[in-house]
Amino acid sequence: MITHYSFPGWGPAFGAAIERLSIAARSPARGQHPSSVRSRTRGRALEFADYRAYAPGDDPKLVDWRAYARLGRLYLKQYEEERSRTITLLVDASTSMDWSEGDSHKGLYARRLAAGLAWIGVSHHETVQVFLVRDGEALPLPSVSSRATTVVVFRELGAVRESGRTLLADAVRRVARGPSRKGRGPVFLLTDLLDPTWRSALDSLAPSGEAVVLQLLAPDEWEPPLGQEVELVDSESGELRPTRLGPVELGAYRQRLRAFLAEVNSHCHRLGVVHLAINTGIPLHETVLKQLPTAGVLTGR
Repeated sequence: MITHYSFPGWGPAFGAAIERLSIAARSPARGQHPSSVRSRTRGRALEFADYRAYAPGDDPKLVDWRAYARLGRLYLKQYEEERSRTITLLVDASTSMDWSEGDSHKGLYARRLAAGLAWIGVSHHETVQVFLVRDGEALPLPSVSSRATTVVVFRELGAVRESGRTLLADAVRRVARGPSRKGRGPVFLLTDLLDPTWRSALDSLAPSGEAVVLQLLAPDEWEPPLGQEVELVDSESGELRPTRLGPVELGAYRQRLRAFLAEVNSHCHRLGVVHLAINTGIPLHETVLKQLPTAGVLTGR
């Protein structure tokens, strides 16, 4: 187990850095509140609708130079409405996530990463819904719609202690088939995928059109120490197989891990789901500020 400390445990510099990121959109938003993600809902023909502040990357042709001459600031004329999304985060809180120590603990890493994604979402005026996944259930935490409301969710995420079975497919299905889930925005699954129902779980995520699987594995799951006695999980049956890793066993383990990750990646590719395998030994700031933007999951403003 891990010892409790202030959650999510990052400083103001990291919080300010991730505010400059946004969660990449792969389909237009359909919400009803203003945000920085464009929808397909257009204004009346080509009539002027409103102004918004210019942001790096916007088309300079849309700048209202008369407004700039009057106000000394850059504004864009809006001809299509901008709608917000709901960011859905499914965080695996089962026993398999209770692995490793300190900052590389899989469950803690998943929860801190979810907190970072939530902070990015609300920084863009987007609603964030977090679910804790275990025992085939998806427990919803309070909805997050502002920085002030993140305090409650961060407190609950910090208090989580990983336990129980995963039963991933059942849990994901409950969220994916919810009455208001379809078309609401990106859905993230943060898990190690060490559950025999992982394929069915990903199948349930795919129809959202914006699913991202962040597969978290601890450092000694990527590279177990030679001679260590471990319990390997059969990805087909979920059966635990005690094994002492000598040179031969370690080589076989590496091969099976590569095959497993390749299978997951291939299945995600067929479904149109983004898959990223993450080593929890990598500092969180590197994952959020480098790895996720490189993979196209996050973008700069």
